[in-house]
Amino acid sequence: MITNERQYRITKSQITNLTKAAKSFTFEDTTKPVGSFSLAKIELEALKSEIEVLSEQLFDYEALKLGTVNVFKADSLQELPMILIQARIAQGLTQRQLANKLELKEQQIQRYESEVYASANIRRLAEVANILNLEVAEIAEFKKVTPDRRPLKPEDIEWNRFPIKEMYRRNWFESFTGSLSAALNEAENLSEGFITSNIQKPSLALHRKHVRSGSELDPYALLAWECRVLYLANKSVKLKSFNRKLLDEEWFKKLVAQSKYQDGPIKAIEYLKSAGIILIVEPHLPNTHLDGAAFLQENNPVIGLTLRYDRLDNFWFVLLHELFHIIKHLRKGDLENIFDDLEAESNEIESEADYLAGEALIPERVWETALARYDRNEDSVRSLSKELGISPAIIAGRIRNEAKNYVILNTLVGHGKVRKQFSDINFGQ
Repeated sequence: MITNERQYRITKSQITNLTKAAKSFTFEDTTKPVGSFSLAKIELEALKSEIEVLSEQLFDYEALKLGTVNVFKADSLQELPMILIQARIAQGLTQRQLANKLELKEQQIQRYESEVYASANIRRLAEVANILNLEVAEIAEFKKVTPDRRPLKPEDIEWNRFPIKEMYRRNWFESFTGSLSAALNEAENLSEGFITSNIQKPSLALHRKHVRSGSELDPYALLAWECRVLYLANKSVKLKSFNRKLLDEEWFKKLVAQSKYQDGPIKAIEYLKSAGIILIVEPHLPNTHLDGAAFLQENNPVIGLTLRYDRLDNFWFVLLHELFHIIKHLRKGDLENIFDDLEAESNEIESEADYLAGEALIPERVWETALARYDRNEDSVRSLSKELGISPAIIAGRIRNEAKNYVILNTLVGHGKVRKQFSDINFGQ
């Protein structure tokens, strides 16, 4: 991570030099000293990979310096040190200025940040957070976990266990005009009113639900997020009734074709509406680790996306994944809701949705012989995207996933190009 202007200048210079080296690279000249074409190719790939890594660091630092980020959230205490560094950069403070405010030497701040505050005690972390006007809340919370998966009745729900602070900050209690302190005093009434107004028979169990999660999640936060998505869906313009038979291969092809436009995600929402499908974007709540979800409503299915990762390739894959859940897996009276953390291990229905999403984005018959799949360079990716009429981000994302290498083709996956299309939503990052 770049933490100061000196490192920023050095990184820019490194990128310039590496880019020149990559442009002047020839296999003929390189193969002679190393004695192998394969080794020469590896050398070129290493060069490109280093450029991509440094470019991403440069992008992150410049984004913080712009000052557009003013809210930083952490799900655990381990994430706090990195947030302190990001907050300092975002506020335009140099390491020297922060050191002066703390009455320390600049070298001490440099040391702290180079090791991500590994040697700092909790008191020091609190001092830095205070200087940066960083509000730190809910660092630790003891949660009682019960293995009982039977559906809970409304009278069994512990209404004060919902994430009231976060729900209040996001203005989910729209008719409530009191302060945060007042909201906390009214936690049970606010939670019960919010939940029961969106789900008549709330249940925290996995009743008619499937949750794909790689870690222990907070069922109260999950239910709150679900209710928010359903609330926004019910507020949306009424659509014609959904008919799953209309979603054939040609329909999906036209949907994926929207990705070639800069405002592809917005076009996708309108395209889904024409088929009677509602898409809602709502950032996930802490301890839910969600990428997306699919719900069956009375007339119109609902897809909820969190945009946990602000990349075009991620948007299109998650969207297609949830669509196939709607077509293949959701049925009234059986399985009505599916929640997805796509980094978690998959079961049979998740594997099927993964496969079908990949097939709809890039057909296997095309992918098997695609040059871009094997040489993994930007020119071949762009060439294939033009041939298929889809965003190069989709192709780059598939290559990165297959290779399990998430630094290659970094400039093509559309970092930072999704959330900005939903400017009315506060992503809190």
